Amino acid sequence: MTSLRGRAFLWIYLLFLMAQISHSDADSIDDQCRHADSCERCLSAHLECAWCTDKNYQVGYRCLSRRQLLNYNCSETDIYENQPVLDVLQDKPLKDYETRDQAVQVTPQRAYLKLVKGNTQRIKLSYRTARNNPLDLYVLMDLTWTMRDDKETLEELGAQLSQTLKNLTGNYRLGFGSFADKPTLPMILPQHRENPCAAERATCEPTYGYRHQLSLTDDIPAFTSAVANSKITGNLDNLEGGLDALMQVIVCTKEIGWKEQARKVVILVTDGFMHLAGDGLLAGIIQRNDKQCHLNQAGEYTGSLDYDYPSLEEIYRELLRRKINVIFAVTEEVVSSYWELSGLMKEISYVDILSADSSNILELIKKSYESLIKRTQFADNSPDFIDMAYYTDCGGQFPSLQKRNYCNNVTLGKQIDFYVDVTLKKYPDNQAYTHKIRVEETSLSEFMDLDVELQRPCPCQETPDPENEEGRFLCDYKGYLYCGMCECDEGWTGTYCTCPTDATNVTSNEALLQKCRQPFSDKSTSELVCSNHGDCDCGTCLCDPGYTGPFCECRECLDCDEKLADCFCGQCVCKYGWSGSKCNCNGDTDACVGPTGEICSERGTCQCEECQCEEPYLGKFCEIDPEKDNKLCLFYEPCVTCLIEQKQGMGVCENLTEICSSLDRQETYPYNFVHELDPEQDQCLVRLVNKHGIQCDSFFAYQVVDHSNFLTIQAVDCEPSDYVALVGYISVFTLLIGLLTIFLFLWYIRAKDAREYAKFEEDQKNSVRQENPIYRDPVGRYEVPKALSVKHDENPFAS
Repeated sequence: MTSLRGRAFLWIYLLFLMAQISHSDADSIDDQCRHADSCERCLSAHLECAWCTDKNYQVGYRCLSRRQLLNYNCSETDIYENQPVLDVLQDKPLKDYETRDQAVQVTPQRAYLKLVKGNTQRIKLSYRTARNNPLDLYVLMDLTWTMRDDKETLEELGAQLSQTLKNLTGNYRLGFGSFADKPTLPMILPQHRENPCAAERATCEPTYGYRHQLSLTDDIPAFTSAVANSKITGNLDNLEGGLDALMQVIVCTKEIGWKEQARKVVILVTDGFMHLAGDGLLAGIIQRNDKQCHLNQAGEYTGSLDYDYPSLEEIYRELLRRKINVIFAVTEEVVSSYWELSGLMKEISYVDILSADSSNILELIKKSYESLIKRTQFADNSPDFIDMAYYTDCGGQFPSLQKRNYCNNVTLGKQIDFYVDVTLKKYPDNQAYTHKIRVEETSLSEFMDLDVELQRPCPCQETPDPENEEGRFLCDYKGYLYCGMCECDEGWTGTYCTCPTDATNVTSNEALLQKCRQPFSDKSTSELVCSNHGDCDCGTCLCDPGYTGPFCECRECLDCDEKLADCFCGQCVCKYGWSGSKCNCNGDTDACVGPTGEICSERGTCQCEECQCEEPYLGKFCEIDPEKDNKLCLFYEPCVTCLIEQKQGMGVCENLTEICSSLDRQETYPYNFVHELDPEQDQCLVRLVNKHGIQCDSFFAYQVVDHSNFLTIQAVDCEPSDYVALVGYISVFTLLIGLLTIFLFLWYIRAKDAREYAKFEEDQKNSVRQENPIYRDPVGRYEVPKALSVKHDENPFAS
């Protein structure tokens, strides 16, 4: 029974505590809401603030929490509040590429958001690299004279290229194109126009800007044939027209044959640098690159002499817009320049070193493709008044969410989750409240569309009624109530139309409220009216209890005694001779003066006769620096050294009285020698050389009580070692160890021999001897008889 009563009491206490916490939170929200004097400012003050438009509402504050407004009898139908919404409209699951269906690498695909100003909504975006995803690989090759051996290598590697791509994805297509440079002076010599390789004593094709040789296809023999049929050409300088060609490959979608859902990759193979925007002026070409397709039926770029080279920025934006990745396969001599170029568009580009004859191009393609699919990055087209922030742990690569929109080293088939925080910072100037935002993977045609609706500053849609008696009464009969706010008659303004415009020279309530916003030193002003701690009455702040100041920006001083301190914006400023947070401490610093004669060791301030130490100092007088030294240890050290030397018979200190007296009282320190110090006391080290010439460490502790100093010293007398005895001990010990070792060795040998002999005897005892019946011993044996027989038949020599 007692147990049940105890449990019941515990539950009642917990419910009471939760109610108190909930009530405290509600009060905190209402404090933030109550001073908002318009529907728009109310809904912007806090997510849970609500605005009451009920004309029969009798409470002065129309902006409170919904619960509080209902408690104050505001009609539920007349309450307007923030209503953020997040609905996922399309959420296909992630899946790999299949023959009939496209891969899904981003989910969800579409969502609806209703945003409230200042409020953040988070939506989860998942990405997974699909297996067997389509790959469109276009080889764009520099076919100037120095690249002739590279072309031959690419011809020979056609079949192997097919196998390399099959290992990456079973669904791929190949295309081919070549480039040189603009066929005009100074890129070529006019006399060598028909044969730009004449200087090399060879014949080659006239210079061309870019030539599209083969559209994307899965016919590998056709690719090999296109490479074989392409012709070497030449130009004058070491700068090529690669950007001209790259722009055409990007924008000529139909001619190249790019597939929308494929991962689109251009591999640009060259051993030279590239002309940039503006270099066309050298040839008299002044028209800016128009980023349009200019390929004729034969695949020739017809705008080479009409348009300048594109800029890197134009190339970058077109690559991003059309989801095309570029791999720069370049020789070692020029790779540093391409690394710098790739650094400007690292999310969609890759650079690797091409061998002199391009023999490593297959390895390069494999390596670069794997690098591209291991990176994912998302971007969006959100307007400047909507903030988009991305957070991810990159599939467990980080212990917590990091603010980043990309991940590297993504494992094929592993899901990566991004959390996108969407925040409405302000309302658009054009008052457009519906927007479409696309969050897309930068290198793939995979995206999430967001249908965004902005909650209007005030969703109230009442019909104005200037003659309503109740509405005019609430506005002091100088205006009428509309959506809970007073619309003032001409000549009046203010929250309740109580301010004449003539006296204030203000023609709008907003301009009047501006007078109640605190200005800052940078010439900006606070967004809060009266610091949200008061009401603006005709341009003057009427502060809530507990707040003061022209903008209610200061708390009142609750603990300041007017006789001891002045109150300045919530802070007690002590009068002369007083200190402390409440200015109730007199200015006497005698208790803070340490043995060194300094106040708090000049490392703190004396408040109420106690030292308040600065960081990182410690101790009663702030004497301890945890990283360096102890001021009092250094102060006492000469005295302790002298006392130890005197105790150990090293002489008498002539100035003992001088160095063992405090500076503040000129009293000699009492001291005591002990065998061991109290481990709880702060100990100081003193190091000296004793009479035997040995460096010896001793320790001491100090106490300061009412300006009296007490020293406790643990003096260590380091005696010299007796080297003769030490050598004798070592010799005897070594001899004993040697004899013991010899004895053990002999014992081991004897024991081993005994074991071996015992084993031999055992083997002899257990052995069984067998003889062959036809065996005859080759050794003849005769045994001499002990006595000769006298019988003649037994002894032929018998007589």
